[in-house]
Amino acid sequence: MYKLVSIQEHIEWQEILDALDIQDIYYTTQYFLSALKLDPGEAYLFYFQCEDGEVAYPFIKRKVNEGMPQYFDIATPFGYGGSVLKIRSDGASLVANFREAFAVFCRDEQIVAEFVRFHPYRENAEFFKNYLHLLPLYETFAVDLKRWRSHFAKEKTASSEVEIRKLGTVRHMFEFLVLYYSNARRREEADSYYFFTNDYFEALVSTLGPNLHLFGAYIEEKLVSACYVLAMGKTIHFHLEGNLPEGKKHQADRELLAKVAEWGLDNYYEEFHLGGSLDSDLGDAKRAIANMPPSTFFIGKCIHDREVYDQFISMDDEDIIRRYRNI
Repeated sequence: MYKLVSIQEHIEWQEILDALDIQDIYYTTQYFLSALKLDPGEAYLFYFQCEDGEVAYPFIKRKVNEGMPQYFDIATPFGYGGSVLKIRSDGASLVANFREAFAVFCRDEQIVAEFVRFHPYRENAEFFKNYLHLLPLYETFAVDLKRWRSHFAKEKTASSEVEIRKLGTVRHMFEFLVLYYSNARRREEADSYYFFTNDYFEALVSTLGPNLHLFGAYIEEKLVSACYVLAMGKTIHFHLEGNLPEGKKHQADRELLAKVAEWGLDNYYEEFHLGGSLDSDLGDAKRAIANMPPSTFFIGKCIHDREVYDQFISMDDEDIIRRYRNI
C-alpha cells in the first residue's frame, strides 16, 4: 500500500516524518520549498507500507519534454536524501516490495528515470544496490559533538588574526554572496547548475527561518570565509560556503568549522555533518576536524523507460555525477 503526499499537504507530510522519527531537515517541506528554486517541478513524498515495515521517499517530479505525451523524471534535491526505511521484520523483503510498487507508480505516471543523492550517514544506499545503479563519489565527514570538547582542545590551532562571528542570515546574506560567487567563478570545473542565483538564497532564508544559521570569519574586519548551516533535531548540516584566497592562508575555513561545532555543542546538538567537498582546501579542513569514520556519498540512478530516456535525457554516468554531485 502506498500514499502520495504533495508538498501542499504539509501537515500530513510532517506526520509521516514524525511517525518514522525522521528529524532531518533535508526531508522537510521547508527544505523542499527552497530546493524547488533550483529544480522547478512538483514535490511529493511517496509513503509505502507493508507487513515488513514502512518507507518514506520524498522527491521532486520534473518535466523532461514539452510535447504530448508528457514525460517526467524525479530527483532528490541538492543535499542528501533517498528512501528512509523503518524495518519491522525483513529489510530485503520491504525494499523489494517497495521498489515493485514504486516501479508501477513510475510507469503509471510516465516517470522515465530517477536520480537519488543518498544520505551518507543514513547508509540507505546499500539497501538499493540491486535496484539502482550506484555511483560512489567521495568520502564525507562528520563530527560527533559529544566527543568534540576534548578533540577541540587537543587539535585547535586558532590564529589570533581570525575572528569568528555568528551572523544574521538576512542582514549578512549579500556579504556572503560576494564570497560565494567569487568561489564559484574560481572553480572552473564547477557545473553552471551550482552557480545558485539570489532567489535561491532568499528562498532558503524565508523558508527555513530559525533552522538556518550563518557564520563568518573575519581578518581585520574583512569577511574572508563564511558558511550557511542547517540545523534540526540533533544534527547540523554544512550547506554552502564562500571563501576569499587570503582566508585560506590563515586556515579561516577550519576555524570557521570548529566554531560551528563549538556552537552546536553549546546548543545541545549531537552531530555536525560536514559533507565532502570538491574544493581540496575545504575538504582538508573538514577532514581535520572530523572525529567520526568517513562515509561514502552515492548517487543512485534508475532508468524506467530506456527509449524515452535516450530521447529526452540521455546522460552518461559522467554527466550524472557532474549534475548531482553536490558542491
